[in-house]
Amino acid sequence: MREQIMGRFVGARVRRVEDRRLLRGRGQYVDDVVVPDMAHAAFVRSPWPHALIRGIDTTRAAGVPGVHAILTGPDIAAVTNPLIGMLALPGLYDPWHWALAVDRVRLVGDPVAIVVATSRAVAEDAAELVEVDYEELEPIATLAHAHDPSRPAIWPKANGNVIWAASESFGDVDAAFAGADRVIRETFRQHRHANQPMETRGMVAEIDAGGHLTLHAAHQAAHVLKWVMAMCLARQPVWMSVRDMFRQREQMKAIFAGVRDFVRAHPTMLADTRPMVPIMLRQIAKDPMRMVHLNRALLGLMATPRERLPRVVTGDIGGAFGAKISVLREEIALCAAALRLGRSIKWIEDRNEHLVLGAQARDEQVAVEAAVMNDGRVRGLRAKLTMDGGAYPALPYGAPMFCRFIQTMFPGPYRFDAMQFDTEIVASNKPTYVAYRGPWAVETWVRERLFDVIARELGISRAEIRLRNIVGPDMLPTTMVTGPALDVRMSAKTTLQRALDVADFEHWTEHQAAAREQGRRLGLGIATYIEAAPGPPGFMDAVMPGMSAFAGSEPIHAVLEADGSVTLHTRQVPHGQGHETTLAQVAADELGVAVEAVRVRYGDTNFAPFGISGTGGSLSAAMAGGAVALAAHTLREQIVDIAADLLEAAPADIVIEDGEIHVAGVPTLSRTFREVAKEAMRRGVTGGVVGNDRPGRQKGPGEAIRVHRDWDGGQGGWAHATHVCWVEVDLETGEVKIPRYAVVEDCGEMINPAIVEGQIRGGVAQGVGAVFYEKTTYGEDGQPRSGTFMDYLIPTTMEIPEIEIHHVETPTDIAFNYRGVGEGGMIGAPAAITNAVEDALADLDVRITEQHLPPTRVLELAGVIPERTDR
Repeated sequence: MREQIMGRFVGARVRRVEDRRLLRGRGQYVDDVVVPDMAHAAFVRSPWPHALIRGIDTTRAAGVPGVHAILTGPDIAAVTNPLIGMLALPGLYDPWHWALAVDRVRLVGDPVAIVVATSRAVAEDAAELVEVDYEELEPIATLAHAHDPSRPAIWPKANGNVIWAASESFGDVDAAFAGADRVIRETFRQHRHANQPMETRGMVAEIDAGGHLTLHAAHQAAHVLKWVMAMCLARQPVWMSVRDMFRQREQMKAIFAGVRDFVRAHPTMLADTRPMVPIMLRQIAKDPMRMVHLNRALLGLMATPRERLPRVVTGDIGGAFGAKISVLREEIALCAAALRLGRSIKWIEDRNEHLVLGAQARDEQVAVEAAVMNDGRVRGLRAKLTMDGGAYPALPYGAPMFCRFIQTMFPGPYRFDAMQFDTEIVASNKPTYVAYRGPWAVETWVRERLFDVIARELGISRAEIRLRNIVGPDMLPTTMVTGPALDVRMSAKTTLQRALDVADFEHWTEHQAAAREQGRRLGLGIATYIEAAPGPPGFMDAVMPGMSAFAGSEPIHAVLEADGSVTLHTRQVPHGQGHETTLAQVAADELGVAVEAVRVRYGDTNFAPFGISGTGGSLSAAMAGGAVALAAHTLREQIVDIAADLLEAAPADIVIEDGEIHVAGVPTLSRTFREVAKEAMRRGVTGGVVGNDRPGRQKGPGEAIRVHRDWDGGQGGWAHATHVCWVEVDLETGEVKIPRYAVVEDCGEMINPAIVEGQIRGGVAQGVGAVFYEKTTYGEDGQPRSGTFMDYLIPTTMEIPEIEIHHVETPTDIAFNYRGVGEGGMIGAPAAITNAVEDALADLDVRITEQHLPPTRVLELAGVIPERTDR
């Protein structure tokens, strides 16, 4: 099977199939969806970051012609269940909360009411007439505010604004520091910035004639949205839920059978998750209503007939970068309003809403200590991460999970004997902390900045400090100090050495000095990282014990249609990555057909195989690629069996080339896929399941053969890369130009090099934006100051350099050695860029400890202009 996969499409720069549709303006985005009798929604939003709600008067707004309804927080709370996180971590306060603010607002833009009207304009006009009586509270806008016990708690039951504090050690930390020649300390700050996809968030909640709910959504995980939404909407008295469960005995048997099968398939899950039980009991004791709401929601969900569950449909999505993986409070309110009114409603977020509260991340401070030997070896680390988690927790993945990723990934590709990692999450009157391309990226930025600091203090080269600490081929296989395995494909040292050659690093100081004599101030920065894409077996358990069972395997349905075409059904929800091309390439090689003959279908929960994750974390190529290869191979076997009968030949003698099926050596004796499909329909072939116990959906009308396969990720693995950035700093203006940028990467076997390179370049562009342009700012009063693109700057193509990419592929016989690259550009770029700027200013004794470097800050660091005291 390996030889078949290495055919003519995998590894080729096949043009993206979806581009023919998108570049001709034929994409179908959520705002393009129009359904009969559709109303529009706008939200009444808080102008204050922190306040109690003393009253709401909707009288004037309700009188505006065209207004259908105005629903406040209590109205929505009466017909929905709250959002409840399921993460159990010792000491974590994880507040449940309603879709709309009920008793208090916790950030500027907090939704207080939803207005439904004939048009968006009418809804927005009416929203401005809703009168809300607020009693202002002191805001929590900074870390100092969060640590000030005199300021009010955003969540009173948390007893303060530090909602989680934890500490974990790996190895003998005390011994590592006691045996060190010196300890080097620094504190680094990564600023808050925002996911800015071209398309903002939005949804159409469609109610059909039968009262069924279909969600047309711009969302990265269709099944997650479906089930969280179903749980929030399943609001009814417990006795009614018990009655309905009794009436639907067959459905309940199926549910319990599914739970039983899941537990059997993951025999260690109960042991792995047992420590969570006392944590959850303490959460309940602290807040008994949590269990009341959770039980009512779960019972209501189980009592909901299958046909009454919401359907989710995602079309084209104009980017996400993590902004569209959480379930939004506005979406829940929208669906509740649609069900209550019995009519379809559309809501599309505008850019100001998106900037002010739509999606923000990267708000962290890391204080780090390194136990260092005089020869440059780093024996151990102590780090304290303080993360501003915002006002509301994200669901299903939020700040605590990202902290665990950061901790696990902190050693990166380097060898340390020991590490202590302390974590602190604070609540603030800012938007929810969400995933953003490489949510753990601060670990690379801090670690690679730290290596430059150590090199300067020891007086050794920045390349040498890394080479003395990085894990090389002679050390493999091994494990990171935090637990995950590093196998023989670990090539970070190779990418570093290749990058140093590309940069001619050995002669850099000479080149820099010559430029300095010409009045040019140049700098060069390097950064090396590894990315779990998808990570080695058991990686998720290192992040969170027991998580591997829930992360699950990747399912694929492969279907031979009656017309002879092939359809792949995936749970992935692409939003710009090119899935329709890459997955088709893998299937086309296995089946012996053209890429155009394979259709990839996604985003419709009526057809997509179930999975709790969608598209994110650079997992698509690694996981879905392997699953497609397995499913296509199984489908090919069934096609060959039928074709062999039609051609009166042995299956081993059947060859498939260019969509034609013939006997080896006799190309004139052939059959088409359409003919095989017709025969399969005549026979009633259903397809099958291989390699797991759970069946796929039985074939539907117009399907000749259907097969289902799961892929557990196999040996998984890491993507590796080293970034090199050259900068030129102008100390008259503070402007920093990037004349050259290079990436040396190893993502295993590339399905489509052009798409790999596009992903890397896109990530680097966002890294350039992060360092020089993008920053979400707040005043001490908690008011946002970057609500438009006049204040929140986005780089254009004029500011992005040419990015040269060099590929490395470590030889292996591991099947489906695909590894993701979606996060990598954004992970490596900020470290390489800031290291380069510091190098350019090194003679001025500048040490860069923050990531955002606009011109004024560069001039301040260089001592050209006085430093602001209010920064």
